[in-house]
Parts: sequence; C-alpha cells; structure tokens
Amino acid sequence: MSDEFIESVINTKENVEPEDDELEDFKVKVSEWFKLDDQIRKLEIAVKERKTMRNKLNDSIKHFMFKYNYDDLNTQHGMIKANKKEYVVPVKVNDIKSKIIEYSNLSGDELIDKIFNVERQKVEKHTIKRLVPRITMAL
Repeated sequence: MSDEFIESVINTKENVEPEDDELEDFKVKVSEWFKLDDQIRKLEIAVKERKTMRNKLNDSIKHFMFKYNYDDLNTQHGMIKANKKEYVVPVKVNDIKSKIIEYSNLSGDELIDKIFNVERQKVEKHTIKRLVPRITMAL
C-alpha cells in the first residue's frame, strides 16, 4: 500500500517547463545580475585601495597639523579639523588578575581601591576629520 501511495504522489506532480520567452527573460536577468555583481566587486576593491592611500596621507597631514598647531584648515573642498583627546588607558583583565594575586592578603574595599584607584597612564589621541559643507535646497 505504501508503494502505491508513493507512486501516486510522484505521478501527480506535474513537470512544468517554462515557456521560451520566459526562459530567455530569465537568462537575460541572470546575465545582468552577474555583470552587476562583477562591477560591485571591482568597485569594492577600488574603494579599499583608495582608503589605503587616504590613510597614508592622513598620517602625514595629521603629523603636519599637530606639529605646527593647525586646528582648522579651510579649503575649497571643505574643512579639515584637528582634534586632540586625552584619555586614561583602560584596566585590562590580566592586570586585575595579577593585582589580585599580588594583594592576596587584602579583601573587599581595600583590594578594589588597590586595583582601580591607582593613577593610570594617560594617552593623547590625535585625529583629523573632514567637514564637508551641507548644501540645502531651501526656496
């Protein structure tokens, strides 16, 4: 009985073939999709190369601006703004573990004070950012 059921299910499924114009339309769409996908891949590679070149130039521009204390640089293509930020180096998990072992005789608040309330190193971070003027179309 089960063999007859399987045969009936297989035979009731129709094998539908697309018409010639539908098949041609499908082939054109697939071909166009592959062309667009190839173009996108090439453009992504080009963007990556340009970002690498920009980052190299970014370092030299940043060095020059901070060396001669230029905060803002106005050009016809926009403005470059230099920013200097000082921040405290974050506490690392390995540092915490080593201090817990080092101060194993302390507990509670004393241990927390020894770990977190120490003077940590401060680091200066230099960045530059391009500001492009916004153009509004208000009437």
